[in-house]
Amino acid sequence: MMRMLLLVPAFAGLALAWVPEYDPEYQLKCGGTIIDVGYYAAPCVVDWDLDGLKDLILGQFSSGNIRFYKNEGSNEAPVFNSFSYLYSDGSIITVPSG
Repeated sequence: MMRMLLLVPAFAGLALAWVPEYDPEYQLKCGGTIIDVGYYAAPCVVDWDLDGLKDLILGQFSSGNIRFYKNEGSNEAPVFNSFSYLYSDGSIITVPSG
């Protein structure tokens, strides 16, 4: 049986001990009201309309509808005033839900 010696640098343990820092929790608003689609929301932040601003795409668990919130602010301070559902060929796009 062959024995192996594994050398681990001492500073590697310190790197594992670092605690990540997170921004404080906040709730996104649309038109001054907290965005609430019930439970199990599936948010995605992407420049959907290619205007250089990150928009919010949000799936709804209960109906399977997909909401589009256009960013009317900036990437650093997004502003959402309304939403619309995503459509394809004249019908609301839905995904399996519930």
